Amino acid sequence: MAKIKKKIKIQHRLLTRLLISHILIVALPLFLTGKVLIDTAQDSIEKTILERNLEFARRSTRIIELTLNTAQNLIRHQAKNPSIYEMNRSAQELVINTMKSEFDLFNKVSILDTLGHLLVSTSFEDELAQKSGVDGRIDAVLNGLSLHSDVYFSEEHLPLLDIYEPIRHHNEVVGILYAVVELKAMWDLVQENVIGEKGEAFIFNKNGEFIAHSDRKKVYMKKRFTNQEIINKILRGERGHTIYRTEDNVEMVAAYAPIGNFGWGAMIQQPTSEAFAPARRMRLRVFEAIFASVLLASLIAFFYTRWIVKPVDHLVSGMEQFSRGALHYRIEKVSSDEIGTLAEHFNEMAERLIEFQNTLKRTERLETLSKLASVLSHEIRNPLNSMVINMQILKRELSKEVSDKEKVERFYNVLASEIKRVDQLVTDFLLIARPPKLEKSKVTINEILDEVILMQQANALKQGIRIERVFADKPIQVEVDVAKMKQVFLNLIINAIQAMPGGGRLKIIVKEADPNTVILSFIDTGHGIKKEDLNKIFDFYYSTKKEGTGLGLAIVQQIIEEHKGRITVESEEKTGTTFTIYLPKTA
Repeated sequence: MAKIKKKIKIQHRLLTRLLISHILIVALPLFLTGKVLIDTAQDSIEKTILERNLEFARRSTRIIELTLNTAQNLIRHQAKNPSIYEMNRSAQELVINTMKSEFDLFNKVSILDTLGHLLVSTSFEDELAQKSGVDGRIDAVLNGLSLHSDVYFSEEHLPLLDIYEPIRHHNEVVGILYAVVELKAMWDLVQENVIGEKGEAFIFNKNGEFIAHSDRKKVYMKKRFTNQEIINKILRGERGHTIYRTEDNVEMVAAYAPIGNFGWGAMIQQPTSEAFAPARRMRLRVFEAIFASVLLASLIAFFYTRWIVKPVDHLVSGMEQFSRGALHYRIEKVSSDEIGTLAEHFNEMAERLIEFQNTLKRTERLETLSKLASVLSHEIRNPLNSMVINMQILKRELSKEVSDKEKVERFYNVLASEIKRVDQLVTDFLLIARPPKLEKSKVTINEILDEVILMQQANALKQGIRIERVFADKPIQVEVDVAKMKQVFLNLIINAIQAMPGGGRLKIIVKEADPNTVILSFIDTGHGIKKEDLNKIFDFYYSTKKEGTGLGLAIVQQIIEEHKGRITVESEEKTGTTFTIYLPKTA
């Protein structure tokens, strides 16, 4: 059994090693290639996202710059018109109303005098005096400067911006052209440039105050953008993209760009968890593809490895049979490669071993016959001496005129017994020296055993011995010499019964070791055999019983070997003995 376990271990290790090597050969390149592809694709996706956001920011700033510059240029153009100062009020009203009607970006257009008083306006209400900082701006415009206010909100919460442009006459400031510009389009643009569900777009001034934001509440609540590093870059006229953390510790990917000369900045940002989600999904898909590929490769490698290991398995099984002594077993050639060639060589080696074994057996038989002849001469000499003495006594008795018939009959019986003994010795010697040819036939091994058990059942029960049969469910057919096999089983059963004078149990097990071999075990609970006697019990004329001839087990072994099988014995004193026969189904 130890050998079988060892074989399974070898198979397991070989199969495992081959399987792991095949999987690694497939998996490592896949993982390495996948890692490179993932890193490259992720860098590409991240770069694309950053460039896209930056382009959105640039486009937004261009549109806003265009809107503000258009408003400034229109106001400046009209302010430089020399006739606007010389016109009467009706003509001035016509000019500014035309500007407002033609350009939707103007909420209101007015003309002020040098004191800041309203001369004409497109609006019926004069809100100018209510605005803080107006006086300071008017003074600056009267000094020849073009100005704009900070963004503020109307009562309708719309973003507005005031533009002031000096009206000159002969290089002297004689009035002010004042316009209120609506920035709702800028808000709409910010709202349109929001990326994703959690993204934000906003415009802030030099102080970080939000001028426009996709979340308008932040503008109304006068929230601020607090990343001073980005604000400073905007004020330096720089544009770019970055990844930073907000005050709420949310990692953002952002693109920013300055808006003209207004000191404003436009920014588009999105949480990295959302922005780079496509890269993560792509990574997951690639890993899923790699895993599926490795799984498929593992299945292919498993079956391919099993296909490779199968010939090795047959080879190992055959070697195990050879190690058990089943030299007539032939390894099936299941492949035409080196393993198949090796199987052929093993089969050839088994043939040569059989030839060598037969030669060795012939040599051993000659040596055995020589020993047997010596033993036989010794064994025959004793009855012959007894016969000579008894014949001399019988001769003297018969030479008498009146013979004692009872004495003559007694000596005659002694002579007959000794002659019978010599005849049995010669018969056993001839059986060993010249065993008769096997007369094999196909039979069921169970039937032979049942017949022998039936013969000894009464004797066993008489001595308190229970014979237990443990046979295979399916009858096992063998090709044997039935008479000789009965002799083997009878000898083993009788020996077992004699080993249990006080009663016990004899267990007979029949099972298949493999498709070509049957195992028969005879297990008794007798007194056992001494260790020093175990190696001698199959020797000729060796017996541990006073009445034994010492030929029973020797003949048993000889018959089993004639059937190309083998017999082993295991025993422990006061516990019992087990005889195990390994018998080829076809010898």
